[in-house]
Amino acid sequence: MRNPFTRSLPPLLAVAAVAAGGTGVANAQGLTATNDAQVVGHVYEATNAAAGNAVQIFDRLRDGRLRTGSVVATGGLGLGASLASQNALVRQGDLLFVVNAGDDTISTLAITPRGLVQRDVEPTGGDRPVSVTVHGSSVYVLNQGDATISGLRLGPDGHLTPLHGSTRQLSKVGDTDAAAAQISFTPDGHHLLVTHKGDQTIDTYAVYGQYAGRAVPTRSAGSTPYGFDFDRHGHAIVSEAGPSAVSSYAVSFGRLRTISPSVSDTQAAACWLVTTRDGRYAFTVNAASSTVSSYRISTDGRVSLLQAVAARTSGGGTDAALSPDGTTLQIRLGNGNIASYAVSHNGDLTSQQDTAGAATSGTAGLATD
Repeated sequence: MRNPFTRSLPPLLAVAAVAAGGTGVANAQGLTATNDAQVVGHVYEATNAAAGNAVQIFDRLRDGRLRTGSVVATGGLGLGASLASQNALVRQGDLLFVVNAGDDTISTLAITPRGLVQRDVEPTGGDRPVSVTVHGSSVYVLNQGDATISGLRLGPDGHLTPLHGSTRQLSKVGDTDAAAAQISFTPDGHHLLVTHKGDQTIDTYAVYGQYAGRAVPTRSAGSTPYGFDFDRHGHAIVSEAGPSAVSSYAVSFGRLRTISPSVSDTQAAACWLVTTRDGRYAFTVNAASSTVSSYRISTDGRVSLLQAVAARTSGGGTDAALSPDGTTLQIRLGNGNIASYAVSHNGDLTSQQDTAGAATSGTAGLATD
């Protein structure tokens, strides 16, 4: 999800208290904050712990470095293993949305001057939620376990109400497990897209009001479509983990049209993908080769490889997020550390640092403000 809202908050103090059950998670209430002109934003990472999911907060400093902050419980349970997804944690304005795959719920947490405050925890309407997307007051969750999507209505106070009658099945290709990876609204909110890693399919749902229609399947240009994002013209830019490549699609009238089919990055397992705010560049996180590749995006949605190895990661990458101003790229590593890179105007990446946070249990989401 791309959202232009930017907010600068005071830094959050690290919390050492250990909650019941040994999760090492502090209660959101009681957090304090201090004034620090060097803090320009934050990075948020879901721990996905089975004993209690939580969000690790990092202060994002003016010079691009990160500083480890507090850990705040979501009120739900993580899976304790990789979600194999993108957008397990997203931000819209002053709210974070986090899926809890261990107990089939979704949490909202408010970003306040005193830290994160839990607003609501609601059932997702399906089994094993792994990805969430938000547009206005509409929230949709991808339930990987039963291959469904379900909607919720967002209230002004951050509370969620299940959208009755909104559950839709993913398209099915034979008996193959869809192993769906991501759900996202298109920037105009008129469609939902869902990638299937298991059966090489991308589903498109036209959205009427707050309700999605039936799934319209499109065969992916390459195998294992995984993470995706949009350029400023609404073209879908999709990673393909199988060939380690990127494809692009036009979205209109409830269907997809291939623009660039399977442009290889020559690396291994391109899984997570983000586009810059100006829509000119895309970055793929290549899990098996511990690299980041960069692509150039033309105004008509065509993609071309810019740098096969734009950056290297230590220990592989497992998710990605760009700061709202587009100047820094954060890569989540397999051990929960966050690698930071400066992004130049021409798409070059410069490594800055790796920052350690709370212990995590597999890939589970990354967002920034």
